[in-house]
Parts: sequence; structure tokens; C-alpha cells
Amino acid sequence: MAARSSTPGTTGTVDVRCAVGDLVAVAHVSGAAAPRLAVVLVHGVGSSARAFDPVRRALLRPGPTPTAVHAIDLPGFGAAPRAPRDVTIAEHADVVAAYVRRHVLDAPGPAPVVVLVGHSMGAQVVAQAMADHPHEAAAGVLVGPTADRRARSAPHLALRLARDAVGERPRALATLAVDYVLRCSLPHYARQVRQMVRHRIEDVLPRVPGRVVVLRGAHDPIAPRAWVRELAAAAPRGTWRETRGRHHAMDADPDGIVAAVLDAGGVA
Repeated sequence: MAARSSTPGTTGTVDVRCAVGDLVAVAHVSGAAAPRLAVVLVHGVGSSARAFDPVRRALLRPGPTPTAVHAIDLPGFGAAPRAPRDVTIAEHADVVAAYVRRHVLDAPGPAPVVVLVGHSMGAQVVAQAMADHPHEAAAGVLVGPTADRRARSAPHLALRLARDAVGERPRALATLAVDYVLRCSLPHYARQVRQMVRHRIEDVLPRVPGRVVVLRGAHDPIAPRAWVRELAAAAPRGTWRETRGRHHAMDADPDGIVAAVLDAGGVA
């Protein structure tokens, strides 16, 4: 756990816009100005970068490896402008990869180790980015990945989400409530759920050459153990692990997420 850091040469949080065609994402960047490790956080459907706040803080605790954290709001979510149309998982992945290329790898100085971390639908985005853009996305952590092929429909996902909400931490529920109600339009949310259900992450992962850690909270009803193990086996360099908590393991066990990040990035 000692590998993370916000040691000398750190910056405050800076918001960076990234446009790809008619889609715009916003990244909230903090940590080392000249990092050796860059962690890119990708939220789930209806959510925002704020869902990763506990993980971001854990990554930026002092340690020997200068670390920068890039917490992305995907097009149509959080602080990003509303998406002008439906957006596929592959298009979200293209936006994330373009951001990494322009604002992480092409930044002045030596290129850092880059680890993408996706939660829920964000895990689908990360897997797609790793398959389509292996140079920009060489390592990744998939937290609570959707959508389990045994329950791949909006009604099934809604039932599992309701089961999960019963045991989630108050901070996670409050963050979700604000993001779902105030920061994401209902039509965009509905369209994105359809894209999430259509996407086949299990068909994407065999094309991923990089290191993949598939992770679930031990009591997550949305990403069951059998599903997580299946996805880890599908990736040529995949492993899986469990942390404390439910679907939003970022709140229950941020240090467990950080350990997976360091493992995926080869800096554990």
C-alpha cells in the first residue's frame, strides 16, 4: 500500500475538458504534477466522478510513488455537458482513450504507468478502451462490472440494484441520489442503460492484451462471484479478487481498490 503518493510537486484539483467529435468529457485532476503512476477513474451509469472520492483520497495519501488521479465525468454525466445523442460504450471508450493520450501520455516529461479503473458501466468502458486502444490503456481494474449475462435486462438489473441499495453506505446512496436526480437527465440515463445491456464485456475481454484485475464487493448482488470469475478467465492476463462491501466497494473498502490498482499497474 505504500506505493501511492501526492509528494512534492503536487497540484490542486484542475478540471480538464476533452472533446471527441460532438462528445465532451470533464476530468478532475489532482496529485503529482510529474507522476510515475496515473490512475484514471471511470464512473458507472447515472453516476459521476464523485463516486470515486474515497478511492481518490486513498490514492493521494503520501507514499514513495508520485501519483496523479484523473477522475472522469463521461459525456452527459456529472460536470460534463449533456450528450447531444445516445452514446455507445465504444464511444465512451474512445473518449477515455483520447483523454489519456492527450492529457496523460502526451504531457511533458516521462510517461507514467497508466491504470484505468471502471465501476459498473464504467468497467465496460474500461474493458472496451483496453481492447480498442491498448497503448493508452495497458492496465485496468474492473469494479463490480455489468451486465451479468445471467440477468442482462433492465428489469433484472433494477431488481439487483434495489437489493444492493438496502445495504449500501449512506454516503454512496446520497451521492447517487444527487447524481441520478440532479446531474443526469432521465432520457440520457435510460438510453445508457440500454447501451449497458447491449454491450458484451465477455466478448471484449479476450481482445485485451493488458493486465486486468476484476474486483467485486463480497456482498455485491449486481456482480456475483461467478460472473466476476468468468470475466477474469476471459481476459488473457486477468485475475479476480474481492473486497469488503457491496456494489459500491469504493466506499466500503477504498484501500482494497488501491491494492488492485497497484497490482494491475505492477507497482504493488
